[in-house]
Amino acid sequence: MPANINPVFTITPVLGKARLAAANTARDGSGTVAFLCSGNTNGTRIDKITFTSAQASAAANSLMVGRVFVSDTSGANYRLYKEVVIVAVTASNTAQGARQQIVFTGGLILPFGTYIGVTQSVYAGAQDQMDVIAEGGDF
Repeated sequence: MPANINPVFTITPVLGKARLAAANTARDGSGTVAFLCSGNTNGTRIDKITFTSAQASAAANSLMVGRVFVSDTSGANYRLYKEVVIVAVTASNTAQGARQQIVFTGGLILPFGTYIGVTQSVYAGAQDQMDVIAEGGDF
C-alpha cells in the first residue's frame, strides 16, 4: 500500500501493552525484556510510551528506572534506547500513583520486524508492578 503523503499519516492505530512484575537491572538488553510492540509490514510510528504504577492497593512504590529497548530484528539483540526515572509515590484513593512518559517528537519510526521491549530496574513486591503503554500507528 502506498504511503499517505502531505504529510505522512498512519493508517491503523497501535496501542502496545505490557505489565512489568519483575526487575531487570541490565542496561545491555540481556535478561528478561518484556515485548511492547513491533514494526508492521509498512512500518510503525510510536509517539509516546508511558510507565504507570499498576499496584492494587495503597503502598509506596520503589524508586526505579524504566527502560525502553529497540531490537534489530524480531526481539534479538535489544539495545537501550531511552530510560526514565520513576519516582517513589504512595498511591491511594486520593493520591495519584507513579507515572512517567517518554514522548518521541516526530515519532519513533520502526521498520518491519523491529521490536520495542521494556524493563524496570526494581521490583520489591506488588507495589512496584507497572503497566507500560505505547501509543502510535501503523503506516
